[in-house]
Amino acid sequence: MKKSPKLTSLIATLLIGLIFHASSAWAEGSSPAQVVKNFTKAYYMLEPSMADFLSKDARTNENDVDMVELYLRLQDNDAYNRGYKTSYLQMKPILMKTKVLTMDDSSAQIQIDTINIRSINPLFRIVGYIFCLLEEHEVQDTISLVKEEGIWKIGPGAFDLPI
Repeated sequence: MKKSPKLTSLIATLLIGLIFHASSAWAEGSSPAQVVKNFTKAYYMLEPSMADFLSKDARTNENDVDMVELYLRLQDNDAYNRGYKTSYLQMKPILMKTKVLTMDDSSAQIQIDTINIRSINPLFRIVGYIFCLLEEHEVQDTISLVKEEGIWKIGPGAFDLPI
């Protein structure tokens, strides 16, 4: 079987492009703005994975209480008291915009503007959009980040997390 030099160079070009794309995607995933976006999604969707984005100071208080666990428990109680399941309180962040206010080697301040809508079945979301039944909740906040062990983490006081 005969190998075509054009095919070999095409495959090599595609592999090099894939490697560059993967490395740039990894670098974007570790930027302060991307950390804030990922944390915001996890926070409003009430996912325990939000703890992965928090610094040690933000995750526990002086009494060693896990702030994420406390926040999720408070949300469970709020939903129960209102007669809903906890999943009803989940909000889906859309149209997230970040702006770097200040940044140095060990800390950063990121402003986030987002619009949140109730996280419901996409079909119901379309119907709600058509009949103007969806409520949009605009959120604007400034998030402080610190670098811990070479990784950007959210500092204390983000959104409504208990302090």
